[in-house]
Amino acid sequence: MFLLTTFNMLILCLLIVYVFYRLLKTKSLVTLISFTLQLSALTIVILSLINQVQTSTAVELFYLVFGIVSPCLLIGFDYNSMIKKVKEKGSFEGFITIEPANSGKNENTSEVMSIISNDTFVTDTISELGFIKEEVFKGVRRKLVQAEHLYNDGNYEDAYDIYNNLIDLFGASSNLHFNYANATFKKGMYNEAQGYYRKVLELNEQLIVQLKKSTNNSVHSEAIKNIQFKQYLVYYNIGVTYLNMGKLEFALDCFQRSLEINPGFNIAKEGIGRIFTEKGDRTEAVKYYREILEKDSNNYIISLLLGKLFMEMGNMEQAEECFRKCIKLNKEGPEGYFELGKLLMGMKEYEQAAKIYKAYTGINQSDYNGHYYLAGCHFRLRETEKAIAGYLTALGLKPDSYNCQFNLALAYEEKGEYEKALEHYKSAILLKLDFVDAYNNLGILFSKMQSPMEALATYTNGIKACEDNHKLYYNMGVVLFELRRYEDAADVFRRSIEKNPEDTDVYYYLGASLTEAKKYEQAIKAYSRALNQNMGEAEIYYNIAAVYALMKKLDIAMDNLRKAISLNPDIKQQIYANNVFDPLQGRLLLEEG
Repeated sequence: MFLLTTFNMLILCLLIVYVFYRLLKTKSLVTLISFTLQLSALTIVILSLINQVQTSTAVELFYLVFGIVSPCLLIGFDYNSMIKKVKEKGSFEGFITIEPANSGKNENTSEVMSIISNDTFVTDTISELGFIKEEVFKGVRRKLVQAEHLYNDGNYEDAYDIYNNLIDLFGASSNLHFNYANATFKKGMYNEAQGYYRKVLELNEQLIVQLKKSTNNSVHSEAIKNIQFKQYLVYYNIGVTYLNMGKLEFALDCFQRSLEINPGFNIAKEGIGRIFTEKGDRTEAVKYYREILEKDSNNYIISLLLGKLFMEMGNMEQAEECFRKCIKLNKEGPEGYFELGKLLMGMKEYEQAAKIYKAYTGINQSDYNGHYYLAGCHFRLRETEKAIAGYLTALGLKPDSYNCQFNLALAYEEKGEYEKALEHYKSAILLKLDFVDAYNNLGILFSKMQSPMEALATYTNGIKACEDNHKLYYNMGVVLFELRRYEDAADVFRRSIEKNPEDTDVYYYLGASLTEAKKYEQAIKAYSRALNQNMGEAEIYYNIAAVYALMKKLDIAMDNLRKAISLNPDIKQQIYANNVFDPLQGRLLLEEG
């Protein structure tokens, strides 16, 4: 029995080590429970061994099931998951892995401009690695295709890892370094990306030197030209990287080098224009774009960029001229239509904007954006039926559009079809769990439908998803106030103030809630903070006066009423109608006389 117990203890120890490692990796509740039960089972085994006690069948079953069987099941599950991932990704990443929470991009980074990928990356890289053995070739090609798909899907972290592994094997490949730099850029690691792009240029130079030494000059001459030409992409991406790092002069130099290699590369011209804009010299940017158009008047991209620049400068007339020119140059291109439509909508010329979007949807009937923006114009023109039809068409083209679901709900609410509006607000939330406006509008609609409990549940769910949004707390507080749950309302209004201390309306409601809860001193403090935000609001002085009147401090109440009347004489009607001010009616009449 001693040997059997000792053996059980050793097995338990090994399994505990494994489950503890799994707990550190996954941090899951199931693993934590298993680990706790294993410790209990180990304790039983150790006590049995030390005291040489004969354990009962039930106790033995406990430490066998929870100490050995359950961790073995976890091992089996992990092994099965590992095999599936190896088949899916083509590589072993570890026995226990966890899925990344995001695509690997730094959320604090915001791209000013974005880099460009090499469309022939896989083919170019395979040609570059043409010397490798056939069996290796197949595996490398599969990895290259996999990495490209991951990158295109926005999964930059996994793409980065694959490129990193391939570079360890084929460190002299400039194409690999180029895409590795792109993945690095997309992760927000601009300094590192810039270094990898420079490595591409270095490797290209080494390759060109080797090709020039080769005896077959006629074949390699074309290859050298191709390598040198493709470097315009490298210089452009370096320029974009510098631009995102705020190093404008370096970015300008790189964009110019890119254009020296490929003078027709319009996106690099956009980069130069952006640099002028970033420097605050928009006039110079306009001059630069116009000089290009003087030589190439039919340049669609530059005309579009010039129009956008005019919009930023507030020159709507010239912006409109540029966008209309874009439409003439490319009747099927969406950018001209959309920019002109946005311009007209910004000027509240909704009928004109609707005509533009209608013309575009007539040409491109399967474009979601065209129908979406056209429906928006109809909604602003109060053509609700047309708006609903437009949003439904757009949803048919893009069912996962939470914005379209939300706007469709607005249209149904405007029409008075509340049940349909509820349905689409809920659909928008299902598509985007942190959609604050959808939670707020859904809660307000429930209140409008006399369903306050559903409204409270909506705001509660919204706060769980977006705990830092002050509007959700504010709207929840209003519902609680209307339900006469004044202390609860006050607590929620305080939370709203913590999130956004600048909102005067919240102080007003907080003061009203505390007044109804008979917490007069706290109410006065709340109203006083509202006054700090807006000294000219008569209603606040009126409410302060009401609180002081309830506290029987009539002189202070009278002073605040005088201030309220001086700011808004019409407020006298409210004063005379409010019983709280009955003790002050005589003084008011005397002062009027």
